Amino acid sequence: MNKQNQIARRTLVAGMLAAGLLAGLIGWSVFGIIADFKGTAMQKARNHEVISALNRLQINLTNAEKSERGYVVGSEVAATPYEEAVKEVRWTTDLIYALASNDPFQRSKAAQLEKLIEAKLQTLQFLVDVREAGSTQSAQLLMSVEQDKLETDRIKEVLNEMEARENTVLDKALSARDGAYGKFWLLLGLVTVCLFAGAIWQYFRMRKIVQYAASSEAEIRHQANHDVLTGLPNRRLLQDKLDTHIDEANRKRQAFAVMFMDLDGFKKVNDTIGHEAGDDLLRSVAQRLRATIRASDMVARIGGDEFVLVVPELNEVNTAAQIATTLVEAVSRPYIIKGKSVNVSASIGISFYPHNGTSSSELLEIADRALNQAKGRGKNQYRFAF
Repeated sequence: MNKQNQIARRTLVAGMLAAGLLAGLIGWSVFGIIADFKGTAMQKARNHEVISALNRLQINLTNAEKSERGYVVGSEVAATPYEEAVKEVRWTTDLIYALASNDPFQRSKAAQLEKLIEAKLQTLQFLVDVREAGSTQSAQLLMSVEQDKLETDRIKEVLNEMEARENTVLDKALSARDGAYGKFWLLLGLVTVCLFAGAIWQYFRMRKIVQYAASSEAEIRHQANHDVLTGLPNRRLLQDKLDTHIDEANRKRQAFAVMFMDLDGFKKVNDTIGHEAGDDLLRSVAQRLRATIRASDMVARIGGDEFVLVVPELNEVNTAAQIATTLVEAVSRPYIIKGKSVNVSASIGISFYPHNGTSSSELLEIADRALNQAKGRGKNQYRFAF
């Protein structure tokens, strides 16, 4: 029962640990999947804002260039579009720098872009100033126009690099999201396998518990009905078997014999060699008795050096005498106990159902009397009850 309880406790603890581990794995995986989806969603939103800001900057630069070319000297109305376009360019540049602050590459490009935009705006302002002054510095004006075109190309180059970077980061985020789908299906498959394996493991563990329960129950029944030292049936089982044989013999109108046997010289073995040697001797006697009787016969140890044999379907006295003689001869052969040769003999008293008694207690009592008669007549022999 203790072994069964240990297995049950271990199974329960292992099941709880496995369930906790599986729950932790599921939680960790789900958290990771949610984080991947959330990160992808945030990256898409940021990507959209950055790309929109980059496109807006290009539009604002174009508007600033157009406003600069359409600038009319001395007209405040004509100056307003140019000034507003410049403000939009600077605001959009600041927005791009703020959006790119978490990415070192984009932050570096945003700083570069900010310098290029400022240089671009200075060039535009120079062209406006030249027109206001009515200057005829055609060579310088031509050079500024060429510089303006070069600055515009460099700004577009940086904008393209930043947009390409954003697309690359977004592709990675999308790959992470796709990986999250793969994690989900992998997790689902892993959970299924774990549950299936756990169910199989629990099945075998529970089957083992049931087997231990059955074996424990059988062991308890065996211990309750058998002698611990020799493994032979004890007095309790003998009583049940005798009652069964009485009912069967009464129904079939048959007879059977009860042979009460006692060892001669057993006390001397205990006194001279020791109780352990005596126990070994009893086990050896039990083995010889088992080897001598038929499969249908029964031999029991009812205490000390006393044994009882039940021989069913036995009507002939001569047959009973032959069996008793065989038992006496088998028990009387020498034994090697603790390296020493030991000799004991057997005395047997025999009673018959229904001639000598109709109950188990009567049959045993009368057989015991016959045993005492055998001992009184010199031992190492058998006697029938009369």
